Amino acid sequence: MLAYCIWAWILWAILWYLIFYLRYEYKDTINELRSHLKEANNQVQHLQEELDEYTLQNQILKEEATKLLDKNDNLNEVVSELSTYYVHIKKASEKTQELNEYLTNPDEMLEEKIKKSNKKSDEEKKFF
Repeated sequence: MLAYCIWAWILWAILWYLIFYLRYEYKDTINELRSHLKEANNQVQHLQEELDEYTLQNQILKEEATKLLDKNDNLNEVVSELSTYYVHIKKASEKTQELNEYLTNPDEMLEEKIKKSNKKSDEEKKFF
């Protein structure tokens, strides 16, 4: 029985040595992989923070774009109203220029018509 205990102890020691040896045979590779894993986790965390920030910025930009589109619609209405006023003002200025031309350049036919109408009105006045 003592021999079995010694053999069991020797087998136990060999088994633990093999486990230790197999586990730490590639310790450099394992340490390198662990360091890469830590770096990758740090990068993922940094990228997640950037993603959250960009998501918030995107939401703010969408809200601002919506506000600007609403303002643009309002400004389009104002511009269309102003353009109609501009057309009316332009037509009025053309009519004013036309009237100014008539006033600066007397029309002979018009003068004759005025004189005739004055004569007719004088003749009509004689009857009354």
